[in-house]
Amino acid sequence: MQKAIRIGALVAVVGFLVALMVLNAGKNNDMNTWNAAMTKGDPATAQHHYIMYTDIFCPYCDKFSHAVSAHLAEFDKDYIEDKKILFEIRVTDMNYENGHSNNSRPAGLAAYCAAKQNNFWDYYYNLINKLYDDYHSKGIGAERDSPRHIPNLELSYFYEAADGTNLNKDQFVQCVEKEETAKELDNNTRRAYNTAQGLPYFVFDKYTVSGMAGTWNADNDWEQVKLMLNAGLTTK
Repeated sequence: MQKAIRIGALVAVVGFLVALMVLNAGKNNDMNTWNAAMTKGDPATAQHHYIMYTDIFCPYCDKFSHAVSAHLAEFDKDYIEDKKILFEIRVTDMNYENGHSNNSRPAGLAAYCAAKQNNFWDYYYNLINKLYDDYHSKGIGAERDSPRHIPNLELSYFYEAADGTNLNKDQFVQCVEKEETAKELDNNTRRAYNTAQGLPYFVFDKYTVSGMAGTWNADNDWEQVKLMLNAGLTTK
């Protein structure tokens, strides 16, 4: 009798474990993010974790984000919703640290200040598109070796990028001026050096790639972006 009870209990435990494995099958449990406000998607249901290491004054990074911004509805539906991707951007000021652009420092501070108000995405794409309209579309700073460089910008430039968003402008300006997000930016830049091999650097599940050639044609570049995103889906 006792043996039958033990066998029954063992079967119940095995059944529970099998059911648990079935429920978790195919789900990526590594959904750890650096800043939740800099992610798109639902970490509770996501099956893929896509990460982009970037510097807002890295032109190759901006080509990727400019193309995504121009096709944002498609990106959100086809990848974030349908393919259950958690997409995360990890902003650094590596180009400031490396002496390539003084602008990457205030841009990074501003990005994290926008994230403090949970309004990173609107601000980020506003700033990317503003840089494109004012500089990249004119061949200024469009490549690392461009003969014409983006000048050192006043903080007011980064405040203007907040227009049209839901940011509390006064709080945002104070956050940037007082460098309230400096510690987070510095810590994440140091962390990025341990992983990112050049910028932009992408970790799409097990698929990793550095760089983004692009042409600054949003439609053409979007085709390249989709190839990269889809390549990640094959490495789960």
